Amino acid sequence: MRIFYREVFLKVAGNFLGSMIRFFYKEGVKVMRQALIFDVDGTLWDTTYQLPLLYNEMFKKLGFTEKCIDRKTVMGFMGYTEEEIAAIIFPNLEHEERMKYLDMITQEECRYLLTQPGKLYPDVKEVLDYLHRKYELYIVSNCQKGYVETLYAAHGLENYFCDFECSGRTGLSKGDNIRFIMERNQLQTAVYIGDTLKDKEACDYAGIPFVYAAYGFGKVEEYAHKIDAFKDLMELF
Repeated sequence: MRIFYREVFLKVAGNFLGSMIRFFYKEGVKVMRQALIFDVDGTLWDTTYQLPLLYNEMFKKLGFTEKCIDRKTVMGFMGYTEEEIAAIIFPNLEHEERMKYLDMITQEECRYLLTQPGKLYPDVKEVLDYLHRKYELYIVSNCQKGYVETLYAAHGLENYFCDFECSGRTGLSKGDNIRFIMERNQLQTAVYIGDTLKDKEACDYAGIPFVYAAYGFGKVEEYAHKIDAFKDLMELF
């Protein structure tokens, strides 16, 4: 009798497991994994007080003694690619030369921000801790190689995120990097949280909703949702 009941139990359990698998993988479609993808500057932290000091110091070291930028200038190119920033900072230089000087500056930038880190926006750690228990979290930024790792190291955020990508590593646009990270992690759907029009355009290109962080550096008129503070994500998600 024990053998009989054991066989019945295994058969019932097997049928239940099979039905669950068919439900979640019906017609070969995987379960929809929910993911949130974040921008960095103007969304997670603000480095616009630190960077003018570093840039102006580096200008002097590189021989550009008359060149000087302020916080407003830095805010203006936040979210831009390295090539776009180089064109703003060194408009009179040829492409190869301007990129050489910017590379020197950005390499020093990551080292500098480890000891003089940007400031996280209010409640970022608490909200990420809440969100990462419900969703898979990712970062996609137009920053240089090493910048996201610097953010992680400066504020201990690495355990909240599953993966990240940046234009400095791939040479791709933000929209392509959003697609890239979704393909790499087999994400069927995602939402992007950022603060600039470039972020919104990247979301349109990638075909995902855009949540506008209105407390950041940009002005955006069209979006799926708007947040006025990072903690608003706890109500939205």
